[in-house]
Amino acid sequence: MSSQPTIKDVARLSGVSIGTVDRVLHNRGKVSEQNMRSVQNAIEALGYRPSRIARALVSRKSNFKIGVCIPRVEAEFWAEAVNGVEVAREKLQPFGVEVLLEVIGSYHFADQKDALLRLLAQGANALILTPVQGQESRLDQLIPPEIPYATVVEDIPNSRRLFHVGPDDHAMGLLAGRLALLYNGPGIQCGVLAANQRFYGTQERIRGFSDFLRENDPGGRILSLCEIPLENERMGYQKIYEITEQQMEQHPNLNLLYVTNGLTQWAAAAVKSHKKQGAIRVLGFERTEMTCSFIQEGIICATVCQGPGQQWYSAVNIMNEYLAGDRAIDNPVFNAECRILIKESLPFVKFNSISDM
Repeated sequence: MSSQPTIKDVARLSGVSIGTVDRVLHNRGKVSEQNMRSVQNAIEALGYRPSRIARALVSRKSNFKIGVCIPRVEAEFWAEAVNGVEVAREKLQPFGVEVLLEVIGSYHFADQKDALLRLLAQGANALILTPVQGQESRLDQLIPPEIPYATVVEDIPNSRRLFHVGPDDHAMGLLAGRLALLYNGPGIQCGVLAANQRFYGTQERIRGFSDFLRENDPGGRILSLCEIPLENERMGYQKIYEITEQQMEQHPNLNLLYVTNGLTQWAAAAVKSHKKQGAIRVLGFERTEMTCSFIQEGIICATVCQGPGQQWYSAVNIMNEYLAGDRAIDNPVFNAECRILIKESLPFVKFNSISDM
């Protein structure tokens, strides 16, 4: 989010309404001399500069269309993402900015391609998406060069994407390693369960975790790296449960399962079903109602959670500011805030907090 002062800040400091500030800025309507002086003093003190998009509201010349494509596979995670887009859409609509949303039900590139072409056919001036091909992405060939595009959650660093909003996945992997050592102690014997293994972010989470174990737990080992098919949500749940069972049977000394995405609760369900609670800990990512229950029971020791709603909200606003000429993209990576969810933090860690965006 921008740190620039807003019209609300000017109104607050000058002690008048936003409407009064607007009348002073655009020299319309009656404003008392005292209020005008207060507003002008607040503007000078804050260094406030009306954005181009705000000025465009007055002249009704802003006609941007921002196309958004979201792969809503894991329902709870992507529901937060859609919520973030909807909040951004509602806030930008009065400024003449149209946010076009396409939701697809898979991680298949063919589905994403069709959705992006539909957005372009509707006149989208820019696109925001989660790429589903990993580093083999063909988005540069699909999206016309005059259309800027941004990535959210998952990145493709060597593409011509304008910017990326998402977590530092290698750092998240390092953090997961630290949490594993904290809860398990030295001698970690780990099975890695990785959905979307071709994704850059998944690879970085695995690399960060491996780097940490190599440097901090010489006796620790990654016993297996298992890819979890994720054609759809139900298949992902079923497969990670079955593969967890297989790993427990094949590796009697297994004491940790590291899940690289939001399927963590289903690995925990298999551990609980086989009465391995205490012998095998589960560590992963994201938050669902089931995740919280398994943390309370001590089966999941911790998860590292990102805020998809905040990421998508930020991406839409950054793109809008870029199109309006209010922002230069000097640093193309905007790292998202992440949180550690453990039993002790459950009562006070808040999620889906988009109201103050």
